[in-house]
Amino acid sequence: MTSTPACPRCGQTPLTALRVEYTRNRWGGSGPTPRPEEWWECSGCGWVGYRDTGTGPLTPMRRPEGGEADCFFCGEEGGNVVSEPWRREDGELRDWVVCLSCGTSNQRRVRGLPGGG
Repeated sequence: MTSTPACPRCGQTPLTALRVEYTRNRWGGSGPTPRPEEWWECSGCGWVGYRDTGTGPLTPMRRPEGGEADCFFCGEEGGNVVSEPWRREDGELRDWVVCLSCGTSNQRRVRGLPGGG
């Protein structure tokens, strides 16, 4: 990891680096390997997000509530974070869910957003 960024929400520095690793389905018994993104969390306001490269912009994620917060792959309670939704070229609304505990991620269809999602 490179420089430690300040929190984009509250300005507190430094953000805390999160170690997010792939831990599921490791063929041949190999150990965990890091996800390609750098993950960060603010201990002050709870902001969580990532950046793709050491110099790239921070991308916010949100911590969902209820059953959506629990990883449907490893079962970790409160392990998931979710991206802002985006619309694909075909008009379908999608988001990206990542488990901070097992590193598994998945794009998914978004349904039921206000405004016709």
